[in-house]
Amino acid sequence: VMLLLCAPCDAAEPLRVAVAANFRATLEAINRQFEHNTGQPVVVSSASTGVLANQILHGAPFDIFFAADRQTVFKLAAADTGPRRGEPFCYAIGSLVLVGGDGRLAQLGDPGLSLAVANPATAPYGAAAMQVLARPEFSQGGGRKLLRAANVVQAYQFWHSGAAELALLPRALAPAGTPVPGHWHLPLEQFALTLRPQAAHPALHSYLNWIRSDTVRALISEAGYRPCP
Repeated sequence: VMLLLCAPCDAAEPLRVAVAANFRATLEAINRQFEHNTGQPVVVSSASTGVLANQILHGAPFDIFFAADRQTVFKLAAADTGPRRGEPFCYAIGSLVLVGGDGRLAQLGDPGLSLAVANPATAPYGAAAMQVLARPEFSQGGGRKLLRAANVVQAYQFWHSGAAELALLPRALAPAGTPVPGHWHLPLEQFALTLRPQAAHPALHSYLNWIRSDTVRALISEAGYRPCP
């Protein structure tokens, strides 16, 4: 009985990470290597950037937040009223692609083709998709069936299942898609923020060093993101 009671005392407290849906698969691959190298468990929670930010503002106990934009983490840092958090830092730059149909971007102006996007109110990739659709050359497509998914993963599922004929997605989720010119939308600069002082968790410092390492930068590039300046 005493051995059973003491076993949890020796278990490492997991790092709790919140990550935007577009980056979840990439981060899970990154975390597997970190866990293998260190034995430190990492627990991931994923949703759209806006949903996770709201959870953090209401006290969700995450150690670090990987958002899909810049603005959200700077707002969280400015609203910080607890122990000092770290400075926001860029970890990846994303891009949009179009999937479905014949691959031509001109299809975005076809009102007969349904389109899936992430919810622009909570997902930066959804907001970028709406900026693309607002271009004058696509104005004729305004009457189309537009499916607003909770996040980019659900938008992908809408397209993959046939519920939508087209989708605007992160390149990391659909590397074979047709690239959307980056100047058609605001930059998708993805920033992260530590939510507790590094001294609050014994593994947080080493995890941040791992995230900033050349190995992880290579993994992020291989996943379809561009490096930060």
